[in-house]
Amino acid sequence: MLVVDDERDMLEILQDFFESEGYTVQVADSGERAIELCRRGSDVAITDMRMPGIDGLHTLMGLRQLDPRLPVIVVTGYASDDTEQRCRNAGAFDCIQKPVDLDTLLRLVGAAVQARD
Repeated sequence: MLVVDDERDMLEILQDFFESEGYTVQVADSGERAIELCRRGSDVAITDMRMPGIDGLHTLMGLRQLDPRLPVIVVTGYASDDTEQRCRNAGAFDCIQKPVDLDTLLRLVGAAVQARD
C-alpha cells in the first residue's frame, strides 16, 4: 500500500493504522515521491488531493500511467462535484472527504484490493 500526503501527521496516522491491520505501507510526502515509489509496485494507493508540487489529481494520473490496474483512492478536504468527477475520469477507484473515518477507509481499501485481484 502506498499512502501520499504532505502532512506528516496524516502519514503517520494512516501508516500506523494500516500496519496494525496487516498491510505493508510505503509513505510519500509528495506526488513526485509517490510516483517514484510506485515503480517498486503497490496493490493500492491513497493520495491527498491538495499538495505542493504535483497535486492529487496529477499524482493519480502518474500512478495509473505506471500501473493502469492500480486502485487509487483520493482523499480531499475540498471536495466538489467537479473535483470528484475529474478524479473518476482519471481512473480513481473512489474519492472521499476529510476528515477520514478510518473504518470506512479500511473497507474501501479492502474493496479496492479485491477489485484489483
